[in-house]
Amino acid sequence: MPTRLPAWPESGVWVKDDDRAWFEPLVRNLSHPALKYAQMLVLNTDVAQEIVQEAFARVWASAKTPSREDEFRRWLYRIIANLANDYHRRQAISGRASLPHASLVDPVEEVEQRDQRKLLLAAMKRLTPKARQAVYLRYFEDRSFAETAGVMGLPQVTVRVIVHRALATLRQRLASRRVDEVAV
Repeated sequence: MPTRLPAWPESGVWVKDDDRAWFEPLVRNLSHPALKYAQMLVLNTDVAQEIVQEAFARVWASAKTPSREDEFRRWLYRIIANLANDYHRRQAISGRASLPHASLVDPVEEVEQRDQRKLLLAAMKRLTPKARQAVYLRYFEDRSFAETAGVMGLPQVTVRVIVHRALATLRQRLASRRVDEVAV
């Protein structure tokens, strides 16, 4: 693990030294999955890119950043989730809803939405941010409940309940749209 040097001796603030050779490969490996994760949480590509950029900046600046990939990913994803929660909080305070409202369906769009993946993603967008986060980590990134709980900072049993309820909601929404075969 890199050594820590005092930035200003009287301040008590610590920064890592310049030995960051481990950082760049982790950024390269995790930037795309982190962006997909952020997009699922905020449902906006531009905002997701800003969140991921801010998350990597915070990870770089922190003296406590782990250098092992699994711990680094968990650390990074917690920061992304916190930034996404902040984004949703700001949206709620400003009075603008961040989730899309149902609108009249264009017949061309109706045909395109018959694709099962598009229907599933549309149903996912209607879940709460916490439910989306849990389902995304568990099934889209194939994380265990323990790993998902670690990223979300919740007890494993709580994550299991969130995922169970989210899957029930997804099944209900997909069934109501008369989808014959959607594997949830």
